[in-house]
Amino acid sequence: MTICRACSSEIIGSDRYCRNCGSPVAPVVAEFDDTRRFSPSAPLPAASPGSPDPTNPLYAPPSAAYAASHGSAPLALLVKLLFRKNVAWALLALMLLTFIGLGIGIGRGMNRRRPVNWGEQRGRPAREGPAQANVDPATVRHKYEEAVQNALGFRQGAYSATEFPGEQGIFINNLMSDDSPAALAKIQAGDLMTALNKQEVRNDNELSQVLDSLKTGDEVPVKVNRDGATIDLRIKIADRLFPPLQPKTEVDDQGFLGILDSSRRCCIPGTKKWGVEVKDLHVNGPAELFGLRTGDVITEFDGHPVKTPNEFNRHIRATKPGSKISLTIYRGKAEQKIELILGHRWEELGGIMARRR
Repeated sequence: MTICRACSSEIIGSDRYCRNCGSPVAPVVAEFDDTRRFSPSAPLPAASPGSPDPTNPLYAPPSAAYAASHGSAPLALLVKLLFRKNVAWALLALMLLTFIGLGIGIGRGMNRRRPVNWGEQRGRPAREGPAQANVDPATVRHKYEEAVQNALGFRQGAYSATEFPGEQGIFINNLMSDDSPAALAKIQAGDLMTALNKQEVRNDNELSQVLDSLKTGDEVPVKVNRDGATIDLRIKIADRLFPPLQPKTEVDDQGFLGILDSSRRCCIPGTKKWGVEVKDLHVNGPAELFGLRTGDVITEFDGHPVKTPNEFNRHIRATKPGSKISLTIYRGKAEQKIELILGHRWEELGGIMARRR
C-alpha cells in the first residue's frame, strides 16, 4: 500500500497516479533499471505474441480509455505518442489529461466543504472536522441571527452597557410576532436576556453554545432584566432551521400612524420605565391630527408595551388601516391615553404624498 504525498490518500495496487488528486506516485528503488546506451543500428526487439505491432500500416494508437483499462499510465501514453510522432493523438491525450485534472481538483474542493458552524466562527472550536478558512463573516452572522429569530422568536439588537449598568446579555430589539416563542414566554422587546437554560448568555458566543445544546420542543428557563428588575420565565425552543409560517401583510393592509422619527427613551419621571420618544411628526398625519406632540413618550400601543422603535413599528404595520387604537403616553410626568384611527401607509414621492400601491 502506498500513501499519496499530496493528499494522504491510499493508492491501491499498481496505480502510478493518485485517484483522488492526480499526483504521481513516488518511484521505488525496484522500478529503476540499468541504463544502456542507445544504438540506432540495433534491431528492434521482437514483439511479444499478442501485442500490437507499430510497424504495421494498419496500426492505430490505443485510446485513452483503452490505456486506462489496461493499466497504462496517462503520462506514459503521452510520451509514447510523442516518441512515435503521433502529434494529433498526443494533443488529444494532453487535452484529456487537462480536463481530468480540472475535474479532480473541483471534486476535491467540493468534498472538503462542510456546513458552516456559526458557533465556531465566534471563537470556540468546532464540534468535528478541520477548521474552515475564508468563511464570509456576513454569512456566519446571518446564520446566527436566523437561528435566534427562528428558535427564540426575537430579533437581537445592540447591547448598551449604559442602559443596563452591571448587567451583560442579549438585547431584545423586537419580537418576530405575537405568537413567537419569546412572546408566548411573556418576553418583551427592550428586555435583556441574561441566562438561558440556567446558563449565562452574556454575548453571541455563549448564546450560540446554549442553542447548540438544545433541541426543538425543549422548554427551558430563561432569565431577563426588565426596567432594572430580574424576571424568571420559561421558553419553548422552536426549530431554528425553519421560520414559523406567518401570513404576509400587504402594504395596503399595513397601518400608518404618521411618526417620522422616534427613539428609545428612559426614563419616565419617577420610574425606571422605558418608552419610545416622538422626535418628529408627519404634517396632517393621524398622530398629529389626534393630538400627539413631539417629546411625548409612548409606553403602550393598544395594550402592548413598546420600549423600542422597531417593536413600536411592528405593531403599527400589523394593524389594519382604519382601526381605532389607543396609545398610552407620558407628557412630562403626566400619563395620558390618546385614541386615534390609523391611516394607510404612505411614502413621499417627489414631494407629493401618494398612496403606495
